[in-house]
This record gives sequence, C-alpha cells and structure tokens, in this order.
Amino acid sequence: MKRIHYASGSLLTGDDIADVLVRFAAALAHNNDAAEVRAPAVTEGGGKDDVLLLLGPSSQMLAEHEEYGGAELHDERFVAEFEHKIAALGPQRATYVEHGTDELPDTDFDLM
Repeated sequence: MKRIHYASGSLLTGDDIADVLVRFAAALAHNNDAAEVRAPAVTEGGGKDDVLLLLGPSSQMLAEHEEYGGAELHDERFVAEFEHKIAALGPQRATYVEHGTDELPDTDFDLM
C-alpha cells in the first residue's frame, strides 16, 4: 500500500492506484491542464471509499510505502482508465496516410 501526501492531507491506497495517480498528475502538469479525480482509498476505519482530488499543473504529491494490516486495495478498471488518459495526454505520433487527408476528421495540416 502507499500513502499519498497531497496538499495538507494524505490518503492510503493501493500501489497501482497511487502510481497511476502520480503519473496522471505529471501528465496533466506537462500539458498545463487540470482534472477532478475520484480515487479509491482506504478510510481511517479500514473501509474503502472514494476521495476527490483536484490535480493540476502545481500539484505536488509524495507517494510512499506504508505498512497496512489489511488487504492490498486493487481497482483494475480505475488503473486502466487512467493509463488510457495518460496515453491520451502523451506525445502524439505521426501516422502514415495512404490516400490523402480529405476524409480524415480533425486533421491538423499545420502539423504535417
């Protein structure tokens, strides 16, 4: 498990969830963007609940390993969703166009 320290508070969550949150915050910062995120976390009572985070260009987060007596918190769907969002924020690669660009939606000719 990892504890994420953020602003004046912290949250305890699974390793994969913490890692994808930190990487998503970095991708947002690289793109000078912000997002509201509901992330699964362990409550002080040991239950599972969502926390609401505002991540933006100036988000400063620290994720560190923390011993926890309960089971590791997993949420594969959450991690997959944010892996997709990180990839969408990442650098876009050029693709090969075989028969022209007239029928391609959202073609940015300045990038060609």
